[in-house]
Amino acid sequence: MDRPSPEDAGADFTTLHVRRAIDGDPSSVAWVVERLSPLLLALARYKLTPALRVLCEPEDLVNDTWLITLPRLTEIEEREGRSTPVLLRFLTTTLLRRLAGIARKHARRAKRSAPVDGSKDRESDDALDRLPRETRGVVTIALQRELQGQVLASLAELPPQDREVLLLRGVEQQSNQTVATLLGIEPGAASMRYQRALKRLREALPGSVFDELSNE
Repeated sequence: MDRPSPEDAGADFTTLHVRRAIDGDPSSVAWVVERLSPLLLALARYKLTPALRVLCEPEDLVNDTWLITLPRLTEIEEREGRSTPVLLRFLTTTLLRRLAGIARKHARRAKRSAPVDGSKDRESDDALDRLPRETRGVVTIALQRELQGQVLASLAELPPQDREVLLLRGVEQQSNQTVATLLGIEPGAASMRYQRALKRLREALPGSVFDELSNE
């Protein structure tokens, strides 16, 4: 799949692709998956504790998220003329609910003191096989590319506290006050970290997915 040209990489162009993906255009579905998968993968890596990784790898969690989301794209409704933030919120909510289900299973296993044999929690074993072959391939390719991709590399270069705030605010779309409370810091400090991280990422990767994250 061809990557978008720099002039096609802005937020408005992404919203156009999201609209087309909702209408069922395969090339736009592929573009959107590749565009947003890096953010989902970064969030999955942040959220999955070492104990939970015994049950599910970050890539599997992102696969499951797309598996659940793609058949439901028609449920995405624009807000203030933009579809991308709505889709991203849908994706992150889906990922976090899936993660909560994995955590509950882990807790039940621990309570029973059942030995963990290292097998993954594949509630959707081979679930991607139920997607159209073209779409299934797009998800796989997007994740393979991003394992060595610029987005994850740039996120990894951020100070840990800035990266944490960016994922919570920009990707999960939590409010600044909520993030400050979660991290035990002042709202002003949370806002400063977010703006600093977003500025650095936009400068490092002009025209990237970070242009689509809210400035607020």
